[in-house]
Amino acid sequence: MPLNRRKVKMNDGEERESLVKRQDSDQEESKRILFSDLVISKYDAVQVIPPFFLAGLGTLAAGILLNAVKEWPVFKEISELFVLIPALLGLKGNLAMTLASRLSTEAHRGIASPGYVVKGYLSLDQAQALIVGLLSSLVAAIIGVANHSGATKMLILCSTAVFSASLVSIVLGGLMCSIVIGSTRCSFNPDNVATPIAASLGDVVTLGIIAFTANILYSLYDSVILVPICISIILFFVLIIPPLLVYAWNNPYARPAALQGWVPILSAMIISSLVGFVMSKVSKDFSAVLGFLPIINGIGGNLVSIQASRLSTHYNIHGIVNYKEIAMSIFLLGLVLPGEGFILALKELIEPQHLSLAFYVAYFLSAFLQVTILLCISYFMVMMSPYARGLDPDLYAIPLLTALGDFFGTGLLTLSVLLIDSLGAF
Repeated sequence: MPLNRRKVKMNDGEERESLVKRQDSDQEESKRILFSDLVISKYDAVQVIPPFFLAGLGTLAAGILLNAVKEWPVFKEISELFVLIPALLGLKGNLAMTLASRLSTEAHRGIASPGYVVKGYLSLDQAQALIVGLLSSLVAAIIGVANHSGATKMLILCSTAVFSASLVSIVLGGLMCSIVIGSTRCSFNPDNVATPIAASLGDVVTLGIIAFTANILYSLYDSVILVPICISIILFFVLIIPPLLVYAWNNPYARPAALQGWVPILSAMIISSLVGFVMSKVSKDFSAVLGFLPIINGIGGNLVSIQASRLSTHYNIHGIVNYKEIAMSIFLLGLVLPGEGFILALKELIEPQHLSLAFYVAYFLSAFLQVTILLCISYFMVMMSPYARGLDPDLYAIPLLTALGDFFGTGLLTLSVLLIDSLGAF
């Protein structure tokens, strides 16, 4: 009997020891799973980092170009072009990056006929670009009339807007289609690649087209052919909008975007026009800061567009929000300071500004806060998709987020500069 009791005690001790080991093992496994959810894969990191820094170089080029063209006679005589710039730069987010996000979703689903899909989306993007160009030029023209600008200058403004919008849509849209199809064939995730490249080229290409188009038209200011040329440009692009919309409507892939895509795009245009109004004031009072706005806005929009594209793709395929993307959010937030620091260091080497340390501290704080806010909003937007009449987040997330990126970036940096200037530390 005593021997049996000892055996029972030994068995009880072994069971308790085994239970403790299992609990320790379960805790270690839970920690490993939790930690793995907070760390992205090397696969994603390798695909995100190079396009991100390439995009940073694009925003740097845009900032340097903006600093250069602000001294051109056309920008001094038609200051309303500064109102137009953010709205047309927003085409990158409204159209090119949204197109990249939609095509990425189609690529993950498996495109049966990519050529047919591409034609539908490009037709719709061209029509939307022209409408955004027309409306943004009307907003700028209203401001111009309030500033007592002449009718000829307003014609230059409107024709510059529609021509630039059309050309930007063709260049960036074609590039996005090529990148998404190429990424898919190379087994890359297009969500990680396409939107950053759209961001990298979007700003500098758009700004370059606007500047050179406006400059060419302004060079004809005293010529009798200027007014007929401007009117012909506007009429031609207005007349091709209906057939483009009809073609997109008849394409089953583009039809949902033709139905749902207008509100976010027009809302983003209004936000961008407000940003343009602020930018026109900054160009007069703090001209040295103007070249920093494309950088802070471009990098912020670039980072959040990666997050939004990934969230939208997962939602469209699986019908739920992927909260494991928090790892990507942390990673993207970690890229803000090194990315901004790298680009600003290059900017200082290429184009020294000799601004105070207080300005650079305020810049980094503004950039970090901007991206933090945008990443939080990106989750909220995708989470609200089931309650927003089934709207596709591919169609509204990136346009609104990039416009809000411009708004927060310009607003935070402008407020910081005003504060620093009031303290005499600028």
